[in-house]
Amino acid sequence: MIEPDGIGGGRTPVLGTYELCRATRFDAFRESLNSVFYPAKVETTGHGGVLSRSLLTATDLTHLTLGFVRFGTETRLDPGALGAYHVNVAITGFVESHCGTQSIVARPGTAAVFTPQEHTYLPRWGADAGQLCIKINRRSLESELEAMVGRPVSSWVRFPIGFDLTTPAGRSWSSTVELLLTELDSENSLARRSVGYREQLERLVISSLLRAQPHDFYDAIYAEHAPARSRTVKRVVDALEAAPEKPWPLSDMAELAGVSGRRLQQGFREQMGMTPTVYLRLVRLDRAHRDLTTGAGSVTDIALRWGFNHLGRFADAYRERFGCTPSESLRAGRA
Repeated sequence: MIEPDGIGGGRTPVLGTYELCRATRFDAFRESLNSVFYPAKVETTGHGGVLSRSLLTATDLTHLTLGFVRFGTETRLDPGALGAYHVNVAITGFVESHCGTQSIVARPGTAAVFTPQEHTYLPRWGADAGQLCIKINRRSLESELEAMVGRPVSSWVRFPIGFDLTTPAGRSWSSTVELLLTELDSENSLARRSVGYREQLERLVISSLLRAQPHDFYDAIYAEHAPARSRTVKRVVDALEAAPEKPWPLSDMAELAGVSGRRLQQGFREQMGMTPTVYLRLVRLDRAHRDLTTGAGSVTDIALRWGFNHLGRFADAYRERFGCTPSESLRAGRA
């Protein structure tokens, strides 16, 4: 299993080549931590001042942000809704963790899994507790899931907070994480020399989490065969994919399919997990995201191009799906 830092034991710290601060003042440690992960309310419930046992190592990758965190004093954290998926792997000590109505006291051999839009709160982070913290880009996880189930995912994915790493599935996921950590800490590794290879390992960590830890779409991943789309549904899916910018009232979709609107909606729910209207909105959002990240016009031009006539609702739906605003995607694309 992943080892803690080597103070007194001679071992190499987790992500030791990415050390940000060690044995520093609490306020400096908090500032560094928040700059790497989330803007959170972080308070010590133990002693303040210089924390002789504190350690923060971290690196920001394409799909993941990884870091080892130990405060060296009892602490509580309140980051609220994270906006990203997140896993904290307990390496030493204990941390009491809450996400929405779920809670766990994470100790070595367990991890806590947090979802993007439920309130996250850690009321007790033990003085000797060290955790490997893994922030997962929301869109990266949902794209990986969509590839697995063969259809868009219309909402964020809910995981149970407790993740038992002593099970075969938990050990398998831990092994993929350890492989990525080893590669990152090795100066001449493939992951350090090739961004493409490193991103493959990042996606492996995400996909193996989706296979190891139950969630809303867990059964769909393990279905031996995805349910075949009927010709009725496929005809409409193909038409929406070919021209999502067109107005598509339900009556037009039903006429194309040759069934009633009610029957078409039922077929979409059974085979796609959503209504045809929701599917159309997701296709439009994905096309808009593609154009924004390639800088193919202004936010207004791109929204109108893909059938979004109300910019405020477009911005809200875009933020819900991709975790950022359309203008932020456009700036990143132009950069």
